[in-house]
Amino acid sequence: MKKTESSYNQLKNWILEFLSKPNPAFDNLPPCPYAKKAWVEGNVEIKQFESFSKLNDDLKNISTEVVVYYFKNNVLPTCNDLEKMAEEYNKKYPKLLFYDEHPDSIEEVGGVHLNSGVCALIVQDRQDLLDKREELKETGYYDNWTPELKERIIDR
Repeated sequence: MKKTESSYNQLKNWILEFLSKPNPAFDNLPPCPYAKKAWVEGNVEIKQFESFSKLNDDLKNISTEVVVYYFKNNVLPTCNDLEKMAEEYNKKYPKLLFYDEHPDSIEEVGGVHLNSGVCALIVQDRQDLLDKREELKETGYYDNWTPELKERIIDR
């Protein structure tokens, strides 16, 4: 049980203490400018991944902007398997956007390491995220992103 609480708290701290703090690599915007507001308004859920059946049931009735499904340490998928899982779910549920968050995946912008350190599948409303990206394109937010990261994150 300790590991479960630890993953939850690690993700919560990542959202509130890292993703929500202004950073020069993102034109002095937070790495995720909308994270804190979504958290404060109760629009972020952090859940332990239980099974694919439970995940599929959950996806039919998502009631928040973001759901983060984290995996227990004894059942972690590989980085490649999690990436493939996100790809498949992106095809299966086109109104949602799925991101793989894996400790072995390297995501950096302007020298800033973005990963949470937790193995998770992040689910968001696709249109909401696309709208927010358009807003960010009007700033210098994406100036330090490499073409490879843009392809991996934006072109899903």
